[in-house]
Amino acid sequence: MLKQTGSSRLAQVMKAVRREYPLLIVLSCLLNLLLLVSTIYMLQVYDRVLSTGSLDTLLWLTMIALFAIAIYGLLEQSRRMVLGRVAAWVDCELNAPVLKRAMEARLEGENLQGGIRDVGNLKNFYGTDAAQAFLDMPWSVIFLVFMWALHPAIGIVGTLGAALLFGLAITNDLLTREGQKRSAADARASQDNAIKFVDSGETIGPLGMARQVFENWRLRHSEIAAEQQSLQDKTTVILSLSRSVRIALQVAILGVGAYYVLAGSITAGAMIAGSITMGRALAPIERATAAWRAFVAARGAYANLKQLFERLDRDGSECVALPRPNARLSFDDIFYVPPGSTEPLLQGIRFAVEPGENCAVVGPSGSGKSTLCRLAVGAWKPAKGHVRLDGADVFDWHPADLGPYIGYLPQQVEFLPGTVAQNIARFREVDSAALVRAAQMAGVHELILALPAGYETDIALHSRRISQGQRQRLGLARALYGSPALVVLDEPNANLDEAGDKALIDALATLKQLQVTVLIVTHRASVLKCADKIAALDRGALAGFGPRDQIIRPVPSMLPVKLPVRSATPQGQSSVAPEQTMPAAE
Repeated sequence: MLKQTGSSRLAQVMKAVRREYPLLIVLSCLLNLLLLVSTIYMLQVYDRVLSTGSLDTLLWLTMIALFAIAIYGLLEQSRRMVLGRVAAWVDCELNAPVLKRAMEARLEGENLQGGIRDVGNLKNFYGTDAAQAFLDMPWSVIFLVFMWALHPAIGIVGTLGAALLFGLAITNDLLTREGQKRSAADARASQDNAIKFVDSGETIGPLGMARQVFENWRLRHSEIAAEQQSLQDKTTVILSLSRSVRIALQVAILGVGAYYVLAGSITAGAMIAGSITMGRALAPIERATAAWRAFVAARGAYANLKQLFERLDRDGSECVALPRPNARLSFDDIFYVPPGSTEPLLQGIRFAVEPGENCAVVGPSGSGKSTLCRLAVGAWKPAKGHVRLDGADVFDWHPADLGPYIGYLPQQVEFLPGTVAQNIARFREVDSAALVRAAQMAGVHELILALPAGYETDIALHSRRISQGQRQRLGLARALYGSPALVVLDEPNANLDEAGDKALIDALATLKQLQVTVLIVTHRASVLKCADKIAALDRGALAGFGPRDQIIRPVPSMLPVKLPVRSATPQGQSSVAPEQTMPAAE
């Protein structure tokens, strides 16, 4: 099946929006033509009814005007409904893909601005009066033409007024465009920081950091607010000037009209009609000036979304579904450079784990063990080299196809809003037998049954009842759910008690029987005893790799773990270098 790229999805949504433009243009044209009804009615009343005293003429003119106004109301409602549905369409069609792309951007190490807020900005532009202001602005020409038809002098005043107000709108854009972009980005960062501070309350409060943290945030927020206020003041000045100019033009048009009435060039009705028409001509321009901020936000939102999708598009060629892997995991000359850095966190990593083997990854803190795990499951992409599963690069697999064959327990276990069963089953259709089997392998079946609603317990509502060790065991159950061919465990016993440690050892033994390939980060002797091979990392390089008994020199209780420093050959074998002792973490 031909996969659809993200940018094509964005293009299709916006193309669907643009298909509504002809209807909106027609409706706007009719609406602005009908706005002339009151002007024409006033002109006819002054020039025909008052001069002739005909009540029949007044009656029919009034009935026609009221009928036209009713049509205007229906068309206005239709336009608002179309724009409302366009806004809802954008929101429904882009929110989920954008959320997915934002997650992919995070995994790719990209710092892109596109996100749910940008979808909201697009939705707000179409769903509020901002879009209507810009739809009406071009039709100001209709009113100007009508003013020229009344008298060239009236047309000149109206045209000069429209040009002046349009110039003020352009000036407002030039003065605030860059500031608005910078201010919007700063405001988003400030909001994100505020959420992080609230989430970190259990750390900030006990350590007495609250006053300093929130004072720093308040000062930064005040700076952002001051910048936003400065931009708002500029817009307010121009908006106020625009309104003053508009009122002055109303006076000017009446003065010019009165002059030509006295000169006998036009009637009094034409003078009043000219004044009303100029108000109609200038109103959309003035409204567009007020709506300029929404337009700038929508324009920036579209640019952000386009960048978000385009930077993450993979090859849109036909993707062949690969069979279940035997899970031979190999790292082929891996280099990984963190975003914003030039120094590699991992360099020249080359080794392979055969199907069904258990490989322990050891090394001091900061040596790159967790990074290696993230690369192994395709969460992060190496700057150079390939992580291969059965010879295929893990990035050649579509995540939806590879996911069921991967079990992953990160160092920091996070659960999504939902039930315990949904989280363990990875939010797929729950297979009760597989669910219970995974929980029993992880040793959390009884723990789950003790929760208020068992497997149907809302994990967010009862998160305080679940300790860090229990979270790790629930995360282990999620990693073991289904039939994974490769299981990657990053410090799975960091918070486990004796019972949890035993459950982990039993799970590793079961995985060994099932011929599941395991990559596990640990230093505990009990877990290292289960390993077939050991990969030792030191400062981002492979310090040693080989069978467990060749890498670890037996000592009482196997703690500390002594590692002879080894260098990996291109074939993934290891050659012994001078001995170096690497103490275990625990």
